[in-house]
Amino acid sequence: MAFMGMLLVSPCKGQSFNGLSMDGIDDYVAVSGSSALVANLGSFSMACWVYPTNATPSFPDFDGIIGFRNDANADFYVLQLSATTFEARFRNSAGTIHTLTQGPVLLNQWQHLALVYTGSSLRFYHNGNLAGSMNATGTITNTNIPLEIGRLSFSNNPFYLNGNIDEAALWGRALSDNEVMCLYKQQLDSASAGLLSYYPMDQGIAGGNNVSVPYLEDIKGGYHGFFYGLNLTGSNSNFVTGRQMMGILRDTLCRGESLVYGGTTYQQAGQFRVRLPRPDQCDSTVCVLIKIDTTDRRISVSRNQLSAVQVGALTYQWINSAGNAIQGATNRNYTATSNGTYRAVMRIGSCMDTSYPAMVSTVRLSDELNLPTNRAVLVYPNPGKDWIQLIPLVDGTPMMLEVYSMDGKIMHRQEDFGEMGETYHVKSLDWPNGLYQFRLKMMPWGGSSSNQASPACWIVTNWLKQ
Repeated sequence: MAFMGMLLVSPCKGQSFNGLSMDGIDDYVAVSGSSALVANLGSFSMACWVYPTNATPSFPDFDGIIGFRNDANADFYVLQLSATTFEARFRNSAGTIHTLTQGPVLLNQWQHLALVYTGSSLRFYHNGNLAGSMNATGTITNTNIPLEIGRLSFSNNPFYLNGNIDEAALWGRALSDNEVMCLYKQQLDSASAGLLSYYPMDQGIAGGNNVSVPYLEDIKGGYHGFFYGLNLTGSNSNFVTGRQMMGILRDTLCRGESLVYGGTTYQQAGQFRVRLPRPDQCDSTVCVLIKIDTTDRRISVSRNQLSAVQVGALTYQWINSAGNAIQGATNRNYTATSNGTYRAVMRIGSCMDTSYPAMVSTVRLSDELNLPTNRAVLVYPNPGKDWIQLIPLVDGTPMMLEVYSMDGKIMHRQEDFGEMGETYHVKSLDWPNGLYQFRLKMMPWGGSSSNQASPACWIVTNWLKQ
């Protein structure tokens, strides 16, 4: 399945869509000196989502939501003035005040607020719609006023927000009516022109212990805000479930598969933010969360007893070296009845995966030698380094020795090997460090391998060079 769209550079925070809960007593976030970002600009904008819970705000308990305020020459803020109205204000460097008092206030509901200064007017928006406007001029020149989230300073009596806040952002330009409407309809685009700071608040664990979270992250400009008063644990005064503004697509890819979405091919696990065009020009945002099948493909081998290391597969099916299913071999464990190579086909969720090959070479060997298979030959030292010594422990049984590296390369071959008690030396000085297989082919007919059919049986002994 493929969809066309535009891939954003920033990843989505797939583990959470959080906001901040403010207790109305002493909780807030401050970004020191943030007014410098808009100082001397001819226009600027601010927006956020808010969930107000104070039904009776009044002086001295107004609810500060977001903005700058020194009550002298640098105000640009929104607060909840009453149960039904917000106050939006711009005070320029000359001290001239421009104030809009507008509703509605939707208590105990998420709502979107935006305040835009165009250079000639102040405009306040509620849920994407223009709620009020007035003529306004001037600039802010003070560079020392903090951006406060969840509080607004006023003399010795700050106004604290009782409620939740999310998706706070600041622009160094005036947003258009359509752009504000798009902020209400869809997730904010972190590539938005003129965006100075963006606080999505998708940090920590909603309602969890977040005391180790160091600051409120600005994912756009890096102007991080610091917490004051917040407990950062529990269901209040902490990160909580916020306003989810994007769709979520979750997919698990089987090994070797890929997903095409938004015009991009994904083959690795991760979290990706994709924007998809809409007819109303408000791009949709989708958080794509991809996991990759991690089936353990190893097989544990003990003589002819095979066991898939992967537990909990929905199905198991053992196959032989020809790739044919072995009838009835549908459990995690399998006992081979003949020598050869085996694999397990496993189903995890919707993914089918095949194990690494496992080799069995011990079937009937103990009976023919009347000796445990691990006693057919003595290999030492093991692990070793430059030389290996081998002593056959089987009397009167001719053998051929072959040594293989793990990539299948024959490192050494020796026929007529097997005089009981005799020590054989194999030089391994030039071999790379790693694991090697010593394959001993039994020749009960007493001849060399050059003029006979395949050996009757054989055994594998592992040796490690380090």
